[in-house]
Amino acid sequence: MKTWISVLLLICVLCSAVGCGIVGIPALSEPKELVFPIELYHLQLTADTTFYQTDGGSFDLQITNDKAYISVMAYKYMDISEDLTPLDVYEMQNEDLFGKREAVSVVEEKKTQTLSSGEMTRAIYSAERDGIKNYYATYLIDFPDDKVFAWVLVTAMPSYLSENMDALHAIVCSLAPTE
Repeated sequence: MKTWISVLLLICVLCSAVGCGIVGIPALSEPKELVFPIELYHLQLTADTTFYQTDGGSFDLQITNDKAYISVMAYKYMDISEDLTPLDVYEMQNEDLFGKREAVSVVEEKKTQTLSSGEMTRAIYSAERDGIKNYYATYLIDFPDDKVFAWVLVTAMPSYLSENMDALHAIVCSLAPTE
């Protein structure tokens, strides 16, 4: 009888340790990702739990991990002039941004790729503001079936963006219409 109680007690202790993450296995209730909705445009962005939402000013969503900022400005097709395309809006946003910066140069030329629910265009720039150099990855993510698109800006110090571009790109590419 004592053996059974000892075994049962050991099982309870191990289950508690696993559930609390003590033995190196994260507890099942700990989220690894957060979903940031942009309700007005029926979009959402998913990022790891190091990111949190900030007051984005004129952006529809802005998140940061204190090393990089991901800012989203969303649009509905019906809200732009019929003679404009999403690519025109992307170019206008880039012109506005870099018109307020100094020493602007292209780090990576504009490229377009197809995503599962739309199309993505990205370019990376280097620029300075108030004597501080940053890298800026600008994105156009277009969801023509849903009649929405977004201009997305990733801002970080050059070393951080260079070292973490794949992870930041994955977060931007997680932007998707909500169901």
